[in-house]
Amino acid sequence: MLAYYLILFGTAVLILYSYRTIHVLTHKMLPGPKWLARGLFLFVTIFVYATTSYLAVKRDDFRDNQFLRDYTIIGAITLSVTLLSICVFQLLADFVLLGRYISYRSSRKEAEREMTRRTFMNAIALSVGGLVLGSVLWGTTKGKYGWRIMDNRLRFANLPKAFDGVKIVQISDLHLGSFNNNFEPMLEAVEMINELEPDYIFFTGDMVNSYPDEAEPWVDVFKKLNAKHGKYAILGNHDYGWGRNGKLTEDDKTRNANGVAEIFKKMELKPLLNEHDILEKDGEKIGLVGVENWGYTEEGWFPTRGDYNKATEGMEDVPFQILLSHDPTHFDHHILEKTKVDLTLSGHTHGGQFGISIPGLVEISAAKLFYERYAGLYQEKDQYLYVNRGMGYLIFPGRVGMPPEITLHTLRTA
Repeated sequence: MLAYYLILFGTAVLILYSYRTIHVLTHKMLPGPKWLARGLFLFVTIFVYATTSYLAVKRDDFRDNQFLRDYTIIGAITLSVTLLSICVFQLLADFVLLGRYISYRSSRKEAEREMTRRTFMNAIALSVGGLVLGSVLWGTTKGKYGWRIMDNRLRFANLPKAFDGVKIVQISDLHLGSFNNNFEPMLEAVEMINELEPDYIFFTGDMVNSYPDEAEPWVDVFKKLNAKHGKYAILGNHDYGWGRNGKLTEDDKTRNANGVAEIFKKMELKPLLNEHDILEKDGEKIGLVGVENWGYTEEGWFPTRGDYNKATEGMEDVPFQILLSHDPTHFDHHILEKTKVDLTLSGHTHGGQFGISIPGLVEISAAKLFYERYAGLYQEKDQYLYVNRGMGYLIFPGRVGMPPEITLHTLRTA
């Protein structure tokens, strides 16, 4: 009950404080447009919060209505983030203006200047809010299909010369249950992947949200993927049915995982379930190891079936190893400095789905709060981890500042 009142109070503060920005900016307008702008702002904010709150409380009644579920999430998050961005900038502006007021006290001329500055700062705050609103709306419509190809080039001293220049495409976290059989954008992604002419394609987990049936309609789409020498896949935590109801037995998880693995085969992706394969070229070899999900949390939320030792049993001594492991926390707990793995490929984090990502310049994401290694390339001595930001989306039906990713890894000999 306390949490409910805190949320209610916080929402009221967001609305009223951000409304102040509209109030200041419209004070010189004619009465008609002024009250129209103010009333429209209050009506939209209160309407969105009221309806999304009602739908959230009655979510069991609307569980099968995809439109209402998306509206609840998009509406609440979009409005909250927009208003919060306005309020944060407004608060900073108020501190600046307060400091100026204390310094200058108040002459009439200075008071007029302060009002001009306040109007200017409010205009900036509203502009920031508009930019955030536009970004979120774009991310929940076109942006979630704005495939980005990330080019990752690595050199290894122990990579066999026959594999110099090998091209690997990594895709991850498709979450096909979220796409509602919207095939066209994914067909475009498949075409983009094929144009890269990869030697291998590796899928690093979370094909579905909860059930193997979600992937069945997509078999023909992913059968179109072309790789010169092989296509492989591993399981992610959702492929075991994780997140469905919290009451799954180990047998339930096994059935779910087996169902997804069968879909892999139909898609002509070879599943690696605590197994390995030897990749050969011109008489030279590298080892490809695929583990089941191994996910670390204090609460033990995620399936922890990944077993690197089992996966490498009987594997001959190869000079170079690539590991496919869905959850990047596996790298720190069991791979780094404990194995001969040269390159680990993971997914799982989605890059947070919400943030600012400018490769080589800046990357800000909520995923940083939960994962030390949450997106992109990491190196510890001679071992590398790459965390793919994923192609799909979950819970929040969009991608804001964190585009869906296709990764092209090109490996070269040092």
